[in-house]
Amino acid sequence: MSSSITTDDLAQRIDDPARAPFILDVRANEAFDRWKIEGKTDVPTLNIPYWAAIADMAPVMEQLPAHQEVVVVCAHGGSSAMVAEMMDRTNVHNLEGGMDRWANTLVPRTLMDDDTHFVIQLDRVAKACLSYAVGARGGTMGIIDPSADVERYLAVAEEMDATITDIFDTHLHADHVSVARKLAAHTQATYHIAEGDAFEAKYDYAALQDGEEFTFGEMKMVVRSVATPGHTPGSTSLEVAGKYLMTGDAVFVSGIGRPDLGGETEPWARDLFHTIHDRLAPLDHDLQVCPAHYSSRTEAGDDGAIKRQLGDLLENDAIVSMADEEEFVQYVVEHLGTPPGQYGDIRKVNLGIIEPDDEMLKELEVGRNECALTA
Repeated sequence: MSSSITTDDLAQRIDDPARAPFILDVRANEAFDRWKIEGKTDVPTLNIPYWAAIADMAPVMEQLPAHQEVVVVCAHGGSSAMVAEMMDRTNVHNLEGGMDRWANTLVPRTLMDDDTHFVIQLDRVAKACLSYAVGARGGTMGIIDPSADVERYLAVAEEMDATITDIFDTHLHADHVSVARKLAAHTQATYHIAEGDAFEAKYDYAALQDGEEFTFGEMKMVVRSVATPGHTPGSTSLEVAGKYLMTGDAVFVSGIGRPDLGGETEPWARDLFHTIHDRLAPLDHDLQVCPAHYSSRTEAGDDGAIKRQLGDLLENDAIVSMADEEEFVQYVVEHLGTPPGQYGDIRKVNLGIIEPDDEMLKELEVGRNECALTA
């Protein structure tokens, strides 16, 4: 008799080689090739489509480890449940909700909690998207770059006994559908985004200004905006509590945000060069860069969080450290691949121009983000 495992449980285990299970993915080969479960180290995985598995289970069983836990995965959790039952092993588990639920799983990691103020990184592991909850216990709080699961952010607010008053998008996202407006409507919070990105928006918003400050709690945890254009014209970083710099997609812990999503690659690349040297370099180099995405779980620290000291990034990252503007622009132009085709539609969804149904949302959200350019 097989059992089941939640996506939350799997996400907590997937980075630890000693605890990570073997993955049997029974989706079609094409779906598997587009998107699969990944961890900090290689996750042992076998892809055998459902119809092939149920037709003859014997060769499937021969390829599975006898003494390692196996998690069976499909799109929604139904086909994998049937395969898991047919395997008739006690160490086999069906992934509840399948890849649909995996896509929306958020793993919270505490960056700071001094019993008064908190900074929490929420990792949408399936898409390598990062969002943040910042604020004061028993007071007010803000959410930065929320995606996927509104309920998770509400749960953080309840846990911290805090009221969500402000929600920020650091830029107009192209790789995933923002839930900032949905969360703002649910909480009556103010939604902030820079006008440089949202001037075509079909909804109301508070235009985020360079140097604007927000405070949360009696001890005034300050969030200060810093205009950092390049990935998009309105990209804005948020300095939190004098310790963290939520950079959106301007820069990552490795590399930069691609500047081609608006069809203006060279001028936006020049903007990004000046953002690095004129806007980021003068900041406190001890700030921890906390981006909106990452390229691989290998970028995570021992605590699982994705962050890097600003000074280290400026000095040692192969792209960020380029001192010559022409060399920087040439490198960016020559090394950018073609962005995924759905990114144009995602931008329109995030502007309120397209109102997607559930099926369109699922299709737009398939796969990891491809917003980074790394060396």
